[in-house]
Amino acid sequence: MAMMRTRRVSNRFVEPAWAPAAAATLESQRSEVFAEGGWPSIRALLEMRGWSPVQIDLIHQQLRQGWPLSDAVRQVSIRMGTCPMRSKSLG
Repeated sequence: MAMMRTRRVSNRFVEPAWAPAAAATLESQRSEVFAEGGWPSIRALLEMRGWSPVQIDLIHQQLRQGWPLSDAVRQVSIRMGTCPMRSKSLG
């Protein structure tokens, strides 16, 4: 009688706990398109203009609610009381 050897799964390489949820979130952010363009290009524009990650996240929330980019930027700067040095109008 031949002995069957079963292969045990190694725990050496485990998948990160965030992988499935974060992958879905990242995929949805990549596909978001607003009147001013896709979210990745808008985010890059804001980063180049000196907006902080917290401000960018707030602007993203405003865009999701239907605000135009110029109004979203204005609302965030008013709400936080700050905007980047030498920032220019986006509208």
